[in-house]
Amino acid sequence: MSLRNRVRLVAIIPVVLWLAVSVRFLPPERIGSLWMLLTAILAVIVGMFVANVVTRTYLNRFRVAIAREDLPTARRLVEGLTDFYRWRGREVVKTYGINILVVEERYQEALDGLRALDMQKIGPKGSPVVKSQMAWCLAQLGEPSKAADLINSVLPQMEPKGPQYLAGAHLVLGVSYFLMGRAAEATPYLEGVYAAAAARTSRKAAAAFYLGETYAALGNGSEARHAFQNATEALPSGRFGIRASKRLAEL
Repeated sequence: MSLRNRVRLVAIIPVVLWLAVSVRFLPPERIGSLWMLLTAILAVIVGMFVANVVTRTYLNRFRVAIAREDLPTARRLVEGLTDFYRWRGREVVKTYGINILVVEERYQEALDGLRALDMQKIGPKGSPVVKSQMAWCLAQLGEPSKAADLINSVLPQMEPKGPQYLAGAHLVLGVSYFLMGRAAEATPYLEGVYAAAAARTSRKAAAAFYLGETYAALGNGSEARHAFQNATEALPSGRFGIRASKRLAEL
């Protein structure tokens, strides 16, 4: 069943139950028209609440799929979200598809897609996240200095959004510093991201991989091997887990 039909179903069930109970078993002449109106409103509110829970659960499943780099599941869920938000929120849904491009390491396509977004529709809450994604793509495309400047410009806006958003920004900043040859400055950011990324396996693997690279650049071979091992354990079949395995074989 599509997300759209699932939401319709769960939204209408409380109203149907209200009709079955109030009309059949509690006729208006027994309980009063005001009570009927209030209970009808309550049934609609409950339906809207349940529909919202279903939608959020679906979206969380997508986020988990991205965190695990489970692309077949992520693509299927994006199709459902695109259908559900066909009339509203389409710009936000585009960012979900761009997340898939990033995991696929199609960074130029992802960057082009991010730049094409209508930032007015994304809104002030989503804008810093989009710029963080842009910065990540720039870093991976060989422009870490531009990436660092961009992510530093949105850091004050990321902090109020919560620790996971801030950790995402710090990952971009740490990677950018490493790619700029500033391994010592990158290390504390990457260490903090790794420590905060317990449930986000893709981010944890990325932080561990780049920690291995920074330790290696600083001449700390044992810490580098340990970090690469952490990356492979976090997500063995993921992009950074695979890279870490190759680096371990080289050390």
